[in-house]
Amino acid sequence: MAREFVGRQDELKTLHQKLQGSDQVAIAALAGMGGIGKTALAQQYVRQAKDEYPGGRWYFKLREQNLATLLVGAAALFDWQLPDTLSDDGARVKWCYDQWCHHFPGTRLLLLDDVQTYQDVKHFLPIDNPSFRVLMTSRQRFDKPVDRLDLGELPLPEAIELLTALMGDRERVTAQQTEAEALCEWVERLPLGVELIARYLAVHGNLRFSKLLERLELQKLAARAMRDLPEEMAYEYSIEAAFELSWQDLTPEAKTLMGVLSIFAAAPIPKGLIEGALSKWDEEDLEEGLDAGLVKRNLLQRDKDGSYQLHQLIREFTVGKLETELGEQTSALQKGVAVAVTNFASTIEPIVRKDDRQAVGLGVPHMALVAQELNDILADDEDPGWVFTGLARFYESQSLWPEAERWYKGRLKMSERRFDSDHPDTATSLNNLALLYDSMGRYTDAEPLYARSLEIREAQLGPDHPDTATSLNNLAELYRSMGRYTDAEPLFARSLEIREAQLGPNHPDTASSLNNLAGLYRSMGHYTDAEPLYARSLEIREAQLGPDHPDTAGSYNNMATFFYALERYAESANFGVKALEVFLTKLGQDHPNTQTVGNNFVTILQKVIETNQTEQLSDHPLTQRA
Repeated sequence: MAREFVGRQDELKTLHQKLQGSDQVAIAALAGMGGIGKTALAQQYVRQAKDEYPGGRWYFKLREQNLATLLVGAAALFDWQLPDTLSDDGARVKWCYDQWCHHFPGTRLLLLDDVQTYQDVKHFLPIDNPSFRVLMTSRQRFDKPVDRLDLGELPLPEAIELLTALMGDRERVTAQQTEAEALCEWVERLPLGVELIARYLAVHGNLRFSKLLERLELQKLAARAMRDLPEEMAYEYSIEAAFELSWQDLTPEAKTLMGVLSIFAAAPIPKGLIEGALSKWDEEDLEEGLDAGLVKRNLLQRDKDGSYQLHQLIREFTVGKLETELGEQTSALQKGVAVAVTNFASTIEPIVRKDDRQAVGLGVPHMALVAQELNDILADDEDPGWVFTGLARFYESQSLWPEAERWYKGRLKMSERRFDSDHPDTATSLNNLALLYDSMGRYTDAEPLYARSLEIREAQLGPDHPDTATSLNNLAELYRSMGRYTDAEPLFARSLEIREAQLGPNHPDTASSLNNLAGLYRSMGHYTDAEPLYARSLEIREAQLGPDHPDTAGSYNNMATFFYALERYAESANFGVKALEVFLTKLGQDHPNTQTVGNNFVTILQKVIETNQTEQLSDHPLTQRA
């Protein structure tokens, strides 16, 4: 019984063009993962195009027997007597093709289903007879001379139509349209998965779609809807059995690689994270394993940005292997993934630049997975807090405050549980959360966190430690924002003193202390004290970080607003344009810092024009417009 066939009309048309578009022998292949519908599409093509092949259409499934044996068996069915003089498979195959041509003239189609490797059939194809067309299906992606058509998942409308056709109950599907779409997405619109769901729902007529989805999410591939194979199914394998066939063809190294990939989140995986998780693997061996071993077998997808992604159902299948066949390796593989993702998180800057946002975004789901599921695998000295901080920085840089707060709180909870309430890591977690609240203007929430962080660092690290200086600086900055200048000044001064002594007079952290103390003096109206500190801070940042660093841009902006307050508008504009240019380039025009600096710059230029200071402007195109 042929299964219901829905959709794939573009693929059918393309396939026909590949098989009919040459005067030579046309060899085409439908490639894709198990359950994607290769055989069903090939059979539908045979039904639709039967008039194109008056010489007949022969179908062979190759997994159990080789092509030569199958062709001889077909000849026997027609009572064609094989001569005893044919001594090898090549001669017997040629004789079978000759008989086929003799008895059935016209163009003919040879359909070879489930070809494991091209080498298995290469020497038995009728390449010398242009009346033949050869169509193969395979889990592997063959290269030239095969003209390959790769099959992907069904588009959602076609998946819903297939579900409806197999259930025979359009009214039921329409009434639960949203849930029906969710079911199709759960099997990632894999035709075999859609058919299993449809036939299960057809048998269980009173079952709500939402209830089945709940069972699938809980039981995964072990759910009855995925495991039981109805008699009327055209497929001979369940999803798990179909994947098992591909799994058994893999080398031990490829299985290990699949295991690693399944530990990552169900999202695109940057190649660098895979390399980090398998740091002892040779680079070329890893590339061979990913591309030739898995992508070519349609077990793994390689995206245009160089990342890799497992099909969700294949990932679920491989997760099961981590508990069985790969069980002895699982702990080491999980540790490799956790370390790789943590190392990645540690490279994320406090402000995620525009150019880095996409790369960091690819790491977000994997950082979240390590934070929630694999964090305890990391040793205490392997910086288990970095995944929380990396996530928070990513969201904070986009002003997504609730998400940033969630991950900073997550780090604090982890630190207090894993270490203790007075550990330096807990002090860091408190400081990070306080910084977020400070940025949000939640000063009363930030103050006790800053104070507790400072108390821990002074007690555990000492009064002259650079981290103690950081806590002093941050608490002082909070007091300045609150207008508590007399409380802030001694803290700023002490922080600067520690940093100059411990880190050196030209360290970026020393520049931050200079900048912040200058800001305090400015707020207090002590302009003559503020200007040399601002200037020295800017000098250090330009020398140590470069003119295009966001911190340097921050100094440009501070100089701009400082000179604006002194009514030195041309000098203000010359620094303002530098700040704006860096923020536009590094953070993007939609970033809050960029928008603030941009608005300030417009106001400054208006004052330049009003006070007739345009001759003092720099030759930058933006200032020259004034």
